[in-house]
Amino acid sequence: MPNTVKSRRARRHTAAVQGLHRDVITAARENASTDKGGSGGLARTAGYALAAVVHLLPFAFLALGGYLVTRFTVLSVPIGAIVLDLAWLLRPRPVRVPGGAETLTRQNAPRLFELIDRIGAEVGARRTDLVVLGGDVNASFTAYGWRRRPLIEIGYPLWLILTPAERVSVLAHEMAHSRNGDARHGFAVGGALYSLGELREVTRFGWQPGDGLSTLAAESLLVIVGLPVRGLIFVLELLMYRSSQRAEYRADAIAARVGGTEAAISALGATTTKGVRAARFLSTQTLAVGRQDLWAELRARVSGISEAEIDELREEARQEELRVDRTHPPTYLRCEHLEALPYTEARVRAEAMEEIEEELARPADRVAHGLREHAQSALYY
Repeated sequence: MPNTVKSRRARRHTAAVQGLHRDVITAARENASTDKGGSGGLARTAGYALAAVVHLLPFAFLALGGYLVTRFTVLSVPIGAIVLDLAWLLRPRPVRVPGGAETLTRQNAPRLFELIDRIGAEVGARRTDLVVLGGDVNASFTAYGWRRRPLIEIGYPLWLILTPAERVSVLAHEMAHSRNGDARHGFAVGGALYSLGELREVTRFGWQPGDGLSTLAAESLLVIVGLPVRGLIFVLELLMYRSSQRAEYRADAIAARVGGTEAAISALGATTTKGVRAARFLSTQTLAVGRQDLWAELRARVSGISEAEIDELREEARQEELRVDRTHPPTYLRCEHLEALPYTEARVRAEAMEEIEEELARPADRVAHGLREHAQSALYY
């Protein structure tokens, strides 16, 4: 029975993804605008309403907790204290810069930011003053702090395996999230998801053998408290699902307009072929490389992939509907969407890439050191 339910859900999900894809392809072939956010329908409106409720909950709990505590009865005081704790846990939180990350600024990476400024001018994005260099085979955009400042995170392994033109396309795609109607990066929905996500981490079961029964009881209570939090996250992501998928298609369209159609398609293709091999290499060979240059070894492994292997990886990605995460459409559908758009040449060229590589060299070495330390510690936990 459970397998039947899962199968039905999978079929419904696939049908929804394919239906949205048909709509996007039709709009692309009709040369309709795909780089501006739409209303997203009732689900998007309901998502904003739910996000507003999430933002209001801590204030409601604060008022209720204060009232109960001031009643000064045997039951009201402890219950009020618990409600006040919930208000504190649900408080709005600013998105933080990843801890221990290698941060790049205009002072230590001026040539990189010159490129980002040129891309941002074409995209119509807000000025970006902070970039984080990480060890994932991925790139992402977020808005950090109370003022929701743009932050781009570049996974150096991904940067390493892309061509200069593909790098421009990836940067354009990420910067497009600041103006493509993606609610996940706005204060209302994005802030609600971030606060709920932080609370989910707080309520995660973390008991270990030897911690004692009192810790087990406390951790179990936290898990129970976390159940409605996980439910809220699920419902909010479900309501914003179609909107977030459209936002990815719009970001792809902007990337193609800025960096060129060919580079946009090849960059997406690289994530499902070279990117898969790069991730596999880093997960299994980081320690085996020893004191050798991790990035040189990675580049050598990826550059040694034959065309036959590339085709095989591409077909596997299509069959498995490989995607960045559940907020993204399958990558092969994103490629089909770009192919349906009018062909465009790059508006921003990848200039001064050698100087940019020099700026990234030392931070990249520290990222490699961090990956080795993480792989080493994973052997003992």
